[in-house]
Amino acid sequence: MITDRYAFLKQLIDLYSEFESTEKQLDLLSFSQWMLKKLEEQPRLNKKSSSDLKFDDIDQADSFIKTLNEKVRFLEVVSRVARYHEFYSRKALKDLVINTRLEFLFLQTIDVLERAKKTDLINIFNLEYTTGMDTIRRLNGNGLLIEVQDDNDKRAKLLVLTEKGKDILTKARKRMDEENKMFFSVISDNKWKKALPVLEELEQLHESIYQNHGDKTFAELSNLIDSLKYLYK
Repeated sequence: MITDRYAFLKQLIDLYSEFESTEKQLDLLSFSQWMLKKLEEQPRLNKKSSSDLKFDDIDQADSFIKTLNEKVRFLEVVSRVARYHEFYSRKALKDLVINTRLEFLFLQTIDVLERAKKTDLINIFNLEYTTGMDTIRRLNGNGLLIEVQDDNDKRAKLLVLTEKGKDILTKARKRMDEENKMFFSVISDNKWKKALPVLEELEQLHESIYQNHGDKTFAELSNLIDSLKYLYK
């Protein structure tokens, strides 16, 4: 029991060390908010450590997934694959100023666009406003981007990468390229490319609904999608 307690304290100290290295606002409230976000992104932090995880636990989870109907299994597998990609991305970006795939994507998008509005950046990735703004604040606080005046609209500000931001992006791109190759290394191109058209079709359909009908109820959304079925046969 004492060992468990010390393990928990060590985990807390390690997390605070990570928080201290990535954030500028070092107070208890900021740390608690950072911790909640961290647990949402990595729920396994609040579960058994990987060394305590038994094969029985993994087998049981796998068996449960197989009891679900095919459509539910498809969606669950897609969700899990996204989580594993996020997990590997964090590992790949470790020791850089940025440590999440989303921070990398924000820097990459601003670099491609050269200048970007905050709202455009948030909408490109279909994010909650607070999530997007928190990410922008972290990147700004770490000196990776700045805001400049929009020449076409004096009331608006645009995000631009700093020299430090460009340097970090160059390093992050190399690591993320390696992560991408590693992720698919054991699956043949022929296999995963067969799944891509189906996923893209699903994404395009639901992207349009998400962007244009966010104010509708679930029943209204169900009726809307039902009316579109004949287009996707």
